[in-house]
This record gives sequence, structure tokens and C-alpha cells, in this order.
Amino acid sequence: MPIRSAGRGGGDQQMFLEDGPIGYTARPGNLGGVRDAYAIYMVGDSMEPRYEQGWLLHVNPFKPPTRGRDVVVYKRGHAVLIKQFVRWDGDTLVLRQLNPEETLRVPRADVIECHLIVGVDQEG
Repeated sequence: MPIRSAGRGGGDQQMFLEDGPIGYTARPGNLGGVRDAYAIYMVGDSMEPRYEQGWLLHVNPFKPPTRGRDVVVYKRGHAVLIKQFVRWDGDTLVLRQLNPEETLRVPRADVIECHLIVGVDQEG
């Protein structure tokens, strides 16, 4: 499956999606047959100790986000966030960052997609 690349962003620990896949990795069993499944490298330390920089996260773009699970959020302007899903609160996506601990609120109008992280490869 393809590996997407994101580069380090600004002070709010966003990443920015690069064009096209940068490589390919073996598809784990839980993503067998899942159309458009992909992997993305963790960049930065905003989700430590859960994910370290350079770990490869496996993503199911069709499985709905679940409270307490981690997601990849694609925002307008090619910005990407990897955070813990808390809830949709009306017109706002509520996320939790681990390092430093913080609750983030993203207007629904800024959210293009929200994909569930279903696995991790610590070797990347």
C-alpha cells in the first residue's frame, strides 16, 4: 500500500501533505481488501509517547472515527493533523494532543477528511 509523506508544519504541530506516494509498504492483515488504505509517517513529537517520530501509521480511510482512537485529519491548505479523536461537537471537530496535553477544536468547514489509524509499524 502507498506511503504518504507529510513534512513538519508550524507552531501548532501541523504537518503538510506532500504530493503523491513516497514509497510502498506491505499491507497488514487488518487492511486486506480495503480500497485506498495507506500509511503515513509520524512527524514531530505531538503524540508522544504513543507514537514516536518516524513510526509508520496504518490508516483505514473508510472506518469511522471512534472516541479515544487516533485519526489523521486532512484540513484545507494541505495541513495534516495526527491526534486522538474526541468527538464532533456541532460544527467543530474536537481532538486531543498528547504532547503537550491539549484539546484542539477544528471548525468542520476546515476539515476535508478524518481517517482512522488502525495500526503502527515502529520500525517505519
